[in-house]
Amino acid sequence: MKFVKAFLIIIPLVGLFFSSCDKIQAPYALAKHGNIIDTLIDLDTIIQVKRVLLEDYTGHTCQNCPAAAAIAHNQEAIYHGKLIVLAVHAGYYAIPGTGEFAVDFRTTAGEQWNTDFQVLAYPSGMIDRKVFNGNQVVGSAEWITDIASIINQAPALNMLMVNSYDSTSRTVRSLIYSKFLQSLTGTYNITVCVMEDNIISAQDSSNTIIHDYNFRGVLRGAVNGTYGETLTTVVDPSLCYLGKFSISINSAWVAQNCWILAFVSNSSTKEILQVIKQRVIPQNTDKKK
Repeated sequence: MKFVKAFLIIIPLVGLFFSSCDKIQAPYALAKHGNIIDTLIDLDTIIQVKRVLLEDYTGHTCQNCPAAAAIAHNQEAIYHGKLIVLAVHAGYYAIPGTGEFAVDFRTTAGEQWNTDFQVLAYPSGMIDRKVFNGNQVVGSAEWITDIASIINQAPALNMLMVNSYDSTSRTVRSLIYSKFLQSLTGTYNITVCVMEDNIISAQDSSNTIIHDYNFRGVLRGAVNGTYGETLTTVVDPSLCYLGKFSISINSAWVAQNCWILAFVSNSSTKEILQVIKQRVIPQNTDKKK
């Protein structure tokens, strides 16, 4: 798809439309559906913070995976919203078994990422899909050091997400704003996912089977394709790109425990520039992230 001079992109998969807009001081690339004009938000007023995504590749029959998950979520707590953990159940140890291990946490996107990034040992992870010491996939013993090396970097992109949930249709209306803070070359994609917390099920561990293990941040699926779709082929820091998504929440998932997660990445290197998540149903105790 071409990025034409009028800043118009038509993406039929989820129906995002981008066009120039001169109704506010800063130019916008505004996603319009019908006559929606109530979504003008100036990202220059939002605190600029770089958030890091840790993808934890795991499985419910992986005996060493609970210890890695503990490391991941401890780091998430330490960095107070600057680190987001996504548990990707994929590969051999995620294959459903029998009895209490019959549950299937695998997703199409997770399995494809697992194959494409050649995740061969579990637990393993990727941190913003960056390369550390020559490796894009790194073991859990390296997570703390590698996260610390990039967690305080300045953001190249600012993002904001606003969700509204219809409990009758179990549909989330998600507005995702993205604004580049510097000029960059290349094509950039936006990928939108659903993740779920507090899933209680069985997990094998090094000592015993944990019958009531709490699975957190579990990838439930990618909304707009395994690698998302094109956000822009020509970065313009003067524009704010706005996408509107309509997302169905599966009846088997607990909506109160679900989040919408989105990240912008380089389409060639797959490196993630920025990530954001928001609950499907906001809670009073949540802080904006």
